[in-house]
Amino acid sequence: MIKVYRKPGKSNNVIVSVIISKEYFNFWEKYIFKNWYDYCKKYNLGLIIFDNYLDDRFKDIKTTWHKLLIGKLISEKNLKFKINNICYLDGDILINVFGSPNIFKKHHKDKITVVSQYKNLPYSLVETQKRISFFRHNFYSKRYPLDSSLFMKPSHIFKFHKFKNDLKCENYFCAGLFIFNLRKFNHFIQNIFYKYCRKKTITGGDEPIVNYEFQKLGKLNYIEYKYQAIWVYEMANKYPFLYWLKDPKIQSDCVSSSLMSNFFLHFAGSWYEKELIKSNIFFNSKKFLKKFFIYNKKKPRHTPRGLIRPEKS
Repeated sequence: MIKVYRKPGKSNNVIVSVIISKEYFNFWEKYIFKNWYDYCKKYNLGLIIFDNYLDDRFKDIKTTWHKLLIGKLISEKNLKFKINNICYLDGDILINVFGSPNIFKKHHKDKITVVSQYKNLPYSLVETQKRISFFRHNFYSKRYPLDSSLFMKPSHIFKFHKFKNDLKCENYFCAGLFIFNLRKFNHFIQNIFYKYCRKKTITGGDEPIVNYEFQKLGKLNYIEYKYQAIWVYEMANKYPFLYWLKDPKIQSDCVSSSLMSNFFLHFAGSWYEKELIKSNIFFNSKKFLKKFFIYNKKKPRHTPRGLIRPEKS
């Protein structure tokens, strides 16, 4: 049920995920585990994985709902170490171990930390959505519509689920990453599960509900996009040729390039773009990347070196 891969250091902060099904767990262990473990080791964080349903009475619902119970079960377990803050991650997120800061440094214990997928993006959201629709329609499946719920605004999503129109902000975060203080928010989050887990949503999952309830609470700490860059956004804007080019080496280089520019890279969704997460298994073994991030932290001294020209081939 609960696998403790690493105990937390003095900060008592942990990264937690829910990896249900043998197939998904094998995928995570092969492509993700070392990446997360190295990050946790770097910042002395704990790493905990739940590999089964967190409430057996609800095995029939979409498994993503069960992440709302991680605080409950951790509180009930007689763990021999203290936990203050939990960073939940979906199992399809890669971390830039060399270049990413400690995400908990961005967290405020009196708020729930999230990353918006609507505001403060490095791209135009509507143009990005159009790119995704166009490329999927033309290179993945003609059945993929050019106009769909992909373009729904937060207010439209909440209205679709028959929520009261009482939220004043037009924002929406990706529920694949959030940080919360265990003592302050555990009961609030688990109550969302038991109140809504049988409710049908546009995706079948928890994200519309969690967005509404978290935003209604009004205690959100939004951090920059780099802490949960969305791969499909990255691919549609920076590497659209990957929709028709199937070269594994080029795919790997593009994923690595995106990860170099971001801290956490989320391969969210159920379409074919997410399969490219498997192309990046060797990212953290590339020594030149480690050298780059060490060099990148150094302040230039602006020392003239004379005229230097490229060597003739």
